[in-house]
Amino acid sequence: MVRTICEGDLCDLCSAEVYSCRCDQPRVILDPPTACFGMFFPCSLGVRAICVWLTFRSLLASPAVLGHSLLPLFALERNYTNLNHGSYGATPLRVLQAEREWQDVMERNPDQWFRFDGPETLIGAADLARARVAEYVKADARDVVFVDGASAGVNAVLRSINLPPHSSILYLNTAYQMVKNTISYVNGERQQRSVQVNISVPSSKSEILEAVQNALDSNPSVELASFSHITSVPAILLPVEELVRICHEKGVMVLIDGAHALGQIPLDIPKTGADFYVANGHKWLYSPKGSAILWVARDKQHLIHPNVISDEGKGLSFFQLQFSYTGTKDYSAFLAMSAALEFREALGGDARILDYVSTLAVQGGQRLAEALGTEPMPTGGLAMVNVPLPEVAMICCDMKTAQRVLLKHRTFVPFYLWQGQCFVRVSAQVYNEVSDFVYLAGALRDVLQHDCFPSEVDI
Repeated sequence: MVRTICEGDLCDLCSAEVYSCRCDQPRVILDPPTACFGMFFPCSLGVRAICVWLTFRSLLASPAVLGHSLLPLFALERNYTNLNHGSYGATPLRVLQAEREWQDVMERNPDQWFRFDGPETLIGAADLARARVAEYVKADARDVVFVDGASAGVNAVLRSINLPPHSSILYLNTAYQMVKNTISYVNGERQQRSVQVNISVPSSKSEILEAVQNALDSNPSVELASFSHITSVPAILLPVEELVRICHEKGVMVLIDGAHALGQIPLDIPKTGADFYVANGHKWLYSPKGSAILWVARDKQHLIHPNVISDEGKGLSFFQLQFSYTGTKDYSAFLAMSAALEFREALGGDARILDYVSTLAVQGGQRLAEALGTEPMPTGGLAMVNVPLPEVAMICCDMKTAQRVLLKHRTFVPFYLWQGQCFVRVSAQVYNEVSDFVYLAGALRDVLQHDCFPSEVDI
């Protein structure tokens, strides 16, 4: 039996033998025993997901050419050029499908799930997913827990640790605003203060280390330091291993905000020497929004508690049990992290992915800067590039106006001010090509013609 399916048709595929699927992708023949997933999606997305699954299966046998040919594997609108993965990432349809499968199991019989089947099934599945992610970051799974995001992990650490009165928390001026806000909140609740260390970008490794060393020498009250592994804006890679070392020499604990690191650079969390490490999965790993990890050194785990205390978590360590169940909510994003890792393997593995995106960031950043008449910052091997705008962009205006103008071109990048100069941060992903950066250049020229430049944006 041959059947043609268009987007919008109901998905009753299991009864047929062979299908011809027609959507916005090339015509393919489906084998339902291995490719019937319409039940897990709204039908328009479900039909597309079937095509995606076949493409995914072919990747397992022979990884595809990276670039625009991979766009059908993602849920992005066909006319949208996504160059802001650093903020919100992009989750492959195959991973969204894995997430949806868990959601369907939960929603089919909520009482059966939450009261009987769910706890044991959830813990077992979470153990497997945590083991996969822990292996990916070269950590022991006993030291890793899932959290809803880097923000949740940072809050769990900063709000759990009871520092001595009149102690200080050190951070750099490049710290993400959420980290600064949480430190400010904690200090306001307790008799603590902040020590901000200002660095220039770009700076050499020795200059950064010297600035932090001087701050530690001048502020013996520092008990805890927080550093980004990769800063948000400007996007740079910090020498976290050396920063941890000089802090530990002073008896200072270290929290690393690795929100941008997981999936963008090779990551060995224990090797950093940090006491605490948080990392998002949605930005660069391809996992769903709401998936992140918190790693805590074994000798510090008794200090850390989740922001919500709910379950006893039988069979787990005290550290893990507190984070295993934090109330009635959707845990599917955590469980789908395994599918994200499988997707990376299907693309050819991390070496292939990271080489492509880091090379594209250099090439695309150079083309964008040339079009704007500026010079990009060195990328340092990252998949993000900081490109300065022309001097005309020094004219400040309403942020929302600039965003709207750029979004009319069906693309987006964060704008930011740094040391008196206006920049954009552009992210490269496996489905991007240099032509996307060229397209962005034209869109930015239109923004500049509107005299629009935002002073801040969600990054």
